[in-house]
Amino acid sequence: MSDLTIYGTTISPFTRTVRMCLEEKEEAYRIYEYMPGSEEQKQEHPFGKVPAIRDADVHLYETLAICIYIDEEYTSDPQLQPRDAVEKADMFQRISLYLDEGYPNLGPGLIIPRLVNPMVGKPVDDAKIKDYLPKIERYLAVADKELRGRRWMVGDEMSLADMFLAPAIYYVKMTPEGQKLLSRLENLSAWYTNMTTVESFRETAPKLGGK
Repeated sequence: MSDLTIYGTTISPFTRTVRMCLEEKEEAYRIYEYMPGSEEQKQEHPFGKVPAIRDADVHLYETLAICIYIDEEYTSDPQLQPRDAVEKADMFQRISLYLDEGYPNLGPGLIIPRLVNPMVGKPVDDAKIKDYLPKIERYLAVADKELRGRRWMVGDEMSLADMFLAPAIYYVKMTPEGQKLLSRLENLSAWYTNMTTVESFRETAPKLGGK
């Protein structure tokens, strides 16, 4: 049994991605609910970001590196990376696009100003949302187009590409802006509906507002 420990709040989409990997592998883990930027998290990540992990002598603090480690260290099925070289490259391309153009817009431009601000006693930042919406719309349109009606983002099975994007879309769908955008993106909406049937996605749903 693994003695792997996650450091990072469970409301983070990135922490959820790591938890999904471990749930898929049926590996036990502990989690410390450290918030981004906290003094505790700065001991685990040089910039205080979440998540980070420790697994015996292994210490990793970037989500993609963590997920690759989990998939390759814990070799039981399912495999979370395609074996085909082209599909594997496509998976990393989707993840790279999400990390470069997806979350940097979805997070600070919609999820935080619309959902997180009220949770911490701040007003919704409508001006920031308005400023980011064109970039968000462009990214989601690209993700929708590249799905081409497929069940999974890459290949015939769920991969890390799906597991990176789905936790962010979970929050996007909670916003009126996100609901409006997704209503026009049939491929992305169908893909997300399929993701909601994945057990590891359901099991790692964050508990918001003490619920």
